[in-house]
Amino acid sequence: KPLLLYIFLFYWHFLNALFTVEAPQPLYTVEHGNNVTMECTFPVNGKLKFRDLSVSWEKKDELRKQVYELLKGEEDFESQHSDFKGRIKLLKENLNLGQSLLQITDVKLRDAGVYRCLIGYGGADYKTISLKVKAPYRTIAQGVVSTGDNKWKLTCQSEGYPQAEVIWQNGEYEDLTDKANTSYETGSDQLYRVTSTLTIKSRIDEIFYCIFWNKELQENTSA
Repeated sequence: KPLLLYIFLFYWHFLNALFTVEAPQPLYTVEHGNNVTMECTFPVNGKLKFRDLSVSWEKKDELRKQVYELLKGEEDFESQHSDFKGRIKLLKENLNLGQSLLQITDVKLRDAGVYRCLIGYGGADYKTISLKVKAPYRTIAQGVVSTGDNKWKLTCQSEGYPQAEVIWQNGEYEDLTDKANTSYETGSDQLYRVTSTLTIKSRIDEIFYCIFWNKELQENTSA
């Protein structure tokens, strides 16, 4: 019996050593509001025995958040964190190929972070995957108001993340930023709502530019 136990333990550790989960892409970057599909892979070795498979996706925050769980072939949504309700799908048809594909729809800023993909199938292993969420300042709302005597109040407003700097220029690309007043507030889903107003004295045919410069993303949008 001791010999049988030794052989069993040796075989078990050998199986676990062979069972390795991989993350083909350790970092995903997605725009706010879009969908993303993250992947980890595992060895199947023949036809998948669904009842022997367990898949767990977790988000590593201050408190661990359960994103998705498949236990012995059965989906369990009771323990799913409220942040992910109704936005998570595991593409189960790919499990036969040894692919655990987790789809998150309508990505929020709060979805950014580190995820852990844990697979149990004979052996057990996990890999971590990072998700980065960006929100470019794509749409700029513009306003022009006359204050009399050839004076004008020009306003540009946009939402995005992270916080952007607003640069003003005239048609000769001279910097007028010091003459502008820019305010920031938190808008929908943690996005920054940035409003910048430039008051100038100008002829009616002059051109002015407002440029939203997102330093962290190294992106700019102008109007």
